[in-house]
Amino acid sequence: MPKRSIVLALLALTCLAVCSCGGGGTAVKDSGLELVRSYPDSAPGATTALDQGTLYKAGRINVVVLQGTYQQMGRQYGALLKDELNHDYNGMVKGLEGLEDMALEDVQEFAEDAYKDYPQKYKEIINGLAETSGLGLEKAKALNMQELYISAALGRWAREHMGKCSGLAAWGPYTSGGPLVFGRNYDLGFFNHEYVTLTVYNPIDGSLPTANLTFAGCIYVTSGMNASGVFLELNNGSGSDPSDMTASRPWAPAFLFSFLEQSTSLEQLASYFSSTTPDLAYIVQGADRESAVSFEWSTGGVKVRGPDGDGVLAATNYFVDPAWGIPPEDGVDFNVGRRENLLALAEQNKGNMTPETMMKVISTPLEPDGSGGAFRAPNLTSYEIVAQPATLTMWVRVPEYQDWVEIDLEPFFLQ
Repeated sequence: MPKRSIVLALLALTCLAVCSCGGGGTAVKDSGLELVRSYPDSAPGATTALDQGTLYKAGRINVVVLQGTYQQMGRQYGALLKDELNHDYNGMVKGLEGLEDMALEDVQEFAEDAYKDYPQKYKEIINGLAETSGLGLEKAKALNMQELYISAALGRWAREHMGKCSGLAAWGPYTSGGPLVFGRNYDLGFFNHEYVTLTVYNPIDGSLPTANLTFAGCIYVTSGMNASGVFLELNNGSGSDPSDMTASRPWAPAFLFSFLEQSTSLEQLASYFSSTTPDLAYIVQGADRESAVSFEWSTGGVKVRGPDGDGVLAATNYFVDPAWGIPPEDGVDFNVGRRENLLALAEQNKGNMTPETMMKVISTPLEPDGSGGAFRAPNLTSYEIVAQPATLTMWVRVPEYQDWVEIDLEPFFLQ
């Protein structure tokens, strides 16, 4: 199967479319999470490049806190999640081989192409992970692109069920002046739930510490927040722009990792979108402590869409800005309906959009007739996030696997 076929299959489903702590290093304040282990077991006491990563558990969800150079962070990642990474590879990459006429060589070819265009520092994470996990570089490259592989291998199922993502931000009048709160549903389907992983990167090159929620082995950003309280989440936008530039442009989620590492404000984040064109069309919601916008990011440029009202913004999988001149094509996936549902639920809860309320709102199921909410049950919403940038806090839920858990990120942003 050629690379283009893998990407087109992806577009049908994704939003893009799982011991004791050694001494030394920078101390982590009590997070309330379960400490599992650190790597190396004992970090050097005096070094200019701190090198110790730590694995915590938030319920059943892995929280991996890394620090050092990018290669050091990759080595920490691979050692701390060695079992999960190998199980993930065997279960998802090899286990899906043959579906939709897929072969392992297909994903390896695509993974190699993606790796070739990766920023060097993120290559170093993959290289370090490959070494200490025992996967080796070829398997680590493939695991990094697992979401594309899953989407392509499940192409027929994807076409029948049409999973898509959604996001809702509320602030100002909707929170009664309280902190902005963002809710996000990530709809990849029913695979990989046990490998949802929050990874906190603390690089020593001056980049901002960043927390990314993906699957084990994925070195990019589809949902994340940095130490400055800048949050973003990515939805598939190919319904509004089906152009495919994968042969000539790097994969956009790697760009998003870099955007988060450099942005101290929503305005700065916007400057990176305006100067970068993606490989496929995406709809990326960005937020900081005070407001939120939607970056309708086509292969030919970006339009920054402001709030839907005074203190509310909702997005699903189509461009809303009228300047595009693109009428929404609604259908079985209820793109328009899911967005309208979220706005209606926000209006019903106006003045009381706390994190707890947001959890209920984004978990409201989409009914067969398109009414209700945006949650895709059963088995379509892979995970949910509620984020509060002002307090550097995330709440994460993996349906049918882990109920909501609170993760205070501030203690893990070490630099």
